[in-house]
Amino acid sequence: MTRVKICGIKSPEEARMVINYGGWAMGEVFADSPRKIMPEDAARINRVIGQQIIKIGVFVNEKLDSLKYIMRSCSLDMVQLHGEESPEYAAEIGIPVIKSFSLDGPVDPAYIRQWQVYAYIFDTSSSIRRGGTGKAFNWQWLEGFRDTDRLVLAGGLNQGNVEQAINMVRPMAVDVSSGVEFPAGGKSAEKIDRFMETVKRADAMLDSLWKADHKHCEHL
Repeated sequence: MTRVKICGIKSPEEARMVINYGGWAMGEVFADSPRKIMPEDAARINRVIGQQIIKIGVFVNEKLDSLKYIMRSCSLDMVQLHGEESPEYAAEIGIPVIKSFSLDGPVDPAYIRQWQVYAYIFDTSSSIRRGGTGKAFNWQWLEGFRDTDRLVLAGGLNQGNVEQAINMVRPMAVDVSSGVEFPAGGKSAEKIDRFMETVKRADAMLDSLWKADHKHCEHL
């Protein structure tokens, strides 16, 4: 089952949308971004929702002491690193880490595996901002990365392309932000619902194909 992380959560209402529609995790952005949230606001949201969903804090080149303070005060379950954080930095955090890589060409698995982390998220490279671009990259660039059980796919995902993305990449999880937002910003319950249903449909199709192949092999 492909997990779904919805990033850029800024209110208790948005957090409840993610929970109600079956999201695996929600992301709170503490770096400079249109979706940035202040730690005190995130802490209030997280106190309200408790342990109903995994809470992931997104950081870009944050000082380690500052990151740990926000992590504790906001009761984060995981940390997502979206900058040039070193493998040693990631190892110091103390809770599960997702390391982000912005791609402008085929992935280098040996380089990626220097970070011994919970998962790797692949996003679209941009000179303007770290993630949240609303643009997809060439998913064929991930063909050399075999650790799909630790692969999180991001970058311009929406209801219209997530099924194809899952079929091609077979990721552990998909990460969406702008693809479930209103044009002026803010999360749309209707778009979240449609996105989640499309992910379920893609998973059901893959499951039926696997069963058909397995049944065929039994008769060989």
